Amino acid sequence: MRFLRSLIAIAVLTPSLSFGFLPNPDLLTISPAVAKAGSSVEVSCNGTDLDELRDLHFSHPGIKAEPVMQPADEFHPEPRPVDGKFTVSVAADVAPGIYEVRSLGYFGLSTARPFMVLPADRELIQEEGDHSTRETAMAIPGEAGINGTLDGGKFDWYRFSAKKGERLLLHLWAERMDSKADVIMAVADVEGRELENSRHHFERDPFIDFTAPADGDYFISLNDAIYSGGREYFYHLRVTHDPHIDFVFPPAGMPGQKQKFTLFGRNLPGGSLGENWEVEGKPLETKEVELQVPTEVKTPEGFSWTIPRSGMLPGFEYALEDSDPVRIGFATAPVVTEQADAEEQKITLPVEIAGRFDEPGDVDVFRFSAKKGQTFWIDVVSHRLGVLADPYVLIEKVGKDKDGAETFTKVVENDDLPSFYGSDSLDDLNADSLDPGTSFTADADGDYRIALVNQSAGGSAAHLYRLAVREASPDFQLLADTELTKTINNDAYPNAPLIRRNGSMIYRIIAFRRDGFEGDITVTAKGLPKGVTAEPLVLSGKTDQGFLTLWSTPDAPAWSGTVDISGVARIGDKEVTRAARSASIIWGRRVFGNQAQVRSRLDCETVLSVMDTEINPTRVAAKENKVWTVEMNQSLEIPFTVADDGTRTGNLQVEVHGFPGMLRSPPTATVAEKAKEGTVKIDFKPNGNFKAEPGRYQFVLQGIGNAKYRQNPAAAERADAELKRIEALLKTVTGDLEKAKATVAQAEKDLASATQAEAAAADDAARAAKKKETEAAKAAVDAAKKAQADNEAKLKQAEALKTAAEKTAKAAADKAKEKSTQFATYSLPITVEVKPEPEKK
Repeated sequence: MRFLRSLIAIAVLTPSLSFGFLPNPDLLTISPAVAKAGSSVEVSCNGTDLDELRDLHFSHPGIKAEPVMQPADEFHPEPRPVDGKFTVSVAADVAPGIYEVRSLGYFGLSTARPFMVLPADRELIQEEGDHSTRETAMAIPGEAGINGTLDGGKFDWYRFSAKKGERLLLHLWAERMDSKADVIMAVADVEGRELENSRHHFERDPFIDFTAPADGDYFISLNDAIYSGGREYFYHLRVTHDPHIDFVFPPAGMPGQKQKFTLFGRNLPGGSLGENWEVEGKPLETKEVELQVPTEVKTPEGFSWTIPRSGMLPGFEYALEDSDPVRIGFATAPVVTEQADAEEQKITLPVEIAGRFDEPGDVDVFRFSAKKGQTFWIDVVSHRLGVLADPYVLIEKVGKDKDGAETFTKVVENDDLPSFYGSDSLDDLNADSLDPGTSFTADADGDYRIALVNQSAGGSAAHLYRLAVREASPDFQLLADTELTKTINNDAYPNAPLIRRNGSMIYRIIAFRRDGFEGDITVTAKGLPKGVTAEPLVLSGKTDQGFLTLWSTPDAPAWSGTVDISGVARIGDKEVTRAARSASIIWGRRVFGNQAQVRSRLDCETVLSVMDTEINPTRVAAKENKVWTVEMNQSLEIPFTVADDGTRTGNLQVEVHGFPGMLRSPPTATVAEKAKEGTVKIDFKPNGNFKAEPGRYQFVLQGIGNAKYRQNPAAAERADAELKRIEALLKTVTGDLEKAKATVAQAEKDLASATQAEAAAADDAARAAKKKETEAAKAAVDAAKKAQADNEAKLKQAEALKTAAEKTAKAAADKAKEKSTQFATYSLPITVEVKPEPEKK
């Protein structure tokens, strides 16, 4: 739509141990992270705190792993696992797609990484040799997938053949597979002329739509944008004719209805170029399909590489033959298509408009009528569709001046949905979106209009949006997040859900409340193992965040597996249950104030591990399990107890954690090393740090302290025992070698004597007899020397084993040395009823 004069006023605008906390397993890479259905592949795992790995856990039951074993030999009577290596087997019936894998070891289940499964008939190869120049480019067979890793300061080059006019799609997965690589991909001809290049097509991943200008060979170059590299800079490259769906229009359909959708993409079977659509100078084919939109509104349960708020968008997935699936949303009102040429489009409410930001700075305007007192909710979905857009919405009331000319009065505006980042910057999971959402109530009968603006410098056929204007349809979604506890605000690291005996841990629960829903949401955890409990968390009123605390008993047995977290609320006259989706930070990094740099995504599963070999140093708990009451502008003191196992050193800092409306500088209490109790005092007088208001709230006490800690001392004992075994074996081999040397010396003496006797023989018969004795002596010398050589080889092998065992024992001993290590502990939820201040008489 064209910009309106009356709208001129609209502005178009880690490793855990490194940071001192108790160890937590973080799987950094699994290599390779791609396999074909019906195949097996050997993989290597790398990460932090991955002690004693024994298995891999996949989100699909058809993908299993077995440790790679070294066979028994004369030095090792039993087969033994190769550290960090597994054989992964993918069942033939596992559907192509991306799943998740976690390692399982001493500290339980690790953080998750993607694992891609290709069709069984797809060729898959690993990069090999030096192919860092165009002259050494590695050949790509047709339709093959290649697993590779970028080296710092270098390019990876590949060569493929194409016929004139042949349309090939060059896909590269890096960020979408949790790689750190920010890849620039280019295509050149045999003369070295660059024909195409791409960066940041799918977020940071490139994509090239290439049509060969002539028969011949072409070259692909890959490099990291800042020339970084290493095993965390892996990728998967595919050159293919397979269909690719860029997007679907309209991007949503009404649940339970059959509807026609237009697919926009490339190499679409039966697709047409007749409509002359294009994106970034490349023609898009279209194909119309009629689909039955499912009745049940839900979020797809599989892997999602996008930010959590995008991954939580309800929808269903559709694929065309061998294309990657595309998500189609569930509309919340009847769908109407934007009229791109209209300056102002009239609509009837409720409505969901399917539109496009056709060009940078595009402003789309819609007029509607409303009755006094009617309340409508405006929900814009664009950034959550994966579009590089930053929408802004303005609602205006249409009136007339004394001359009859129309006037426009701002009613409400909105730029972004509320942020879930805390003001204290102590949480870093990105649960935000650039999409706007708001509501308004008509103060009079009449006309109103909505202006929707894209504030980012982009616009195209692919810049889609959904603009819903509807009466309230309250609902909610839940997100469960775990991340490394922070005491300063400049680092962000992932954290696998792990609880030690007599310990505690928290899931941060985030509630996306729709259309002003303010009902209580009771969050519970089910499927918890023996010895682990969790009291319900209640997110009351407008509360959209809280902490679900898990406690373990002193005798909790070891366990690792999946758990279910869900929330129950009453919406209208119905009780509804919504399952929580787990989400995680992908890579640990220093933040320095820009939390949006922290990459986050949904997990396929919510997991938990229980350790039975370690005890949490301290536990904090409110002295009384009751509902605490306080009046506004008054103070509340909450006494608490501290139970220690004797390893805590120094003070324990206990703070009020997660009290709704408390922005920063929460109340704290210092508990001395030998002290067993303390008190926190909360002042309920509103101020710049605490937006206190009446209501019922829950929070937890967080305790941060230091304790004497030894990491996996049993491993150090085993390593030391193995070293002693190897030393004893070395002593035996050394003794055997000395005996072999003595045997050689004696055999050589015997040979010399036999030789002399043969020479001194008196006649031929005697010489013949002595010759046989000499030959026997020579054979004995040869056998003795061979035995000596065998023992010398054994000695070298035993010495090498000793060197390796010494290195292993030293590393295990260093790791097991007593250190002062930070820990965190959490109370069960504490409930406070804040009452209004009594009226003064």
